[in-house]
Amino acid sequence: MTFNELLLDAIKFDEENLAYSVYWLIKNGVVKGTEHSQGINWDLVNHDEVEGMRKRNELNINPIKLFSVPLGNNKHMLIFAQTEESARGHYLNEIGQLPTKIFNISSDMDKSFWFEEKQKYQSLRELRGETLMFPATAMIFEKG
Repeated sequence: MTFNELLLDAIKFDEENLAYSVYWLIKNGVVKGTEHSQGINWDLVNHDEVEGMRKRNELNINPIKLFSVPLGNNKHMLIFAQTEESARGHYLNEIGQLPTKIFNISSDMDKSFWFEEKQKYQSLRELRGETLMFPATAMIFEKG
């Protein structure tokens, strides 16, 4: 895998620190984007500069996160949104009240569920990729 490919994958999978570290390496001429990325010494990265680039959002990364809101009776609404506030607003629009609890479960984006209407398993990340407008309800499911 080249550094360019690693950068694209890091952005695709919401790995901001990795994306900005690779971007810093390429931008500062430490590596070329077309070089193979195996065996890089990550100590070469100036992490203070990387953090500054991340704060300035130089790569224009606006990750869509995954939030879970309990509905009661072991049911949960999963919401794709950029921020917790946006997810709360979406819940208010859908349910008519503010959620009492909301959890950022973005680390579960690769969990798969069976979708009867599609007759296949699909990860939440794949489902997010098919979603056109955010915030959006990903699904309502019953925890077993």
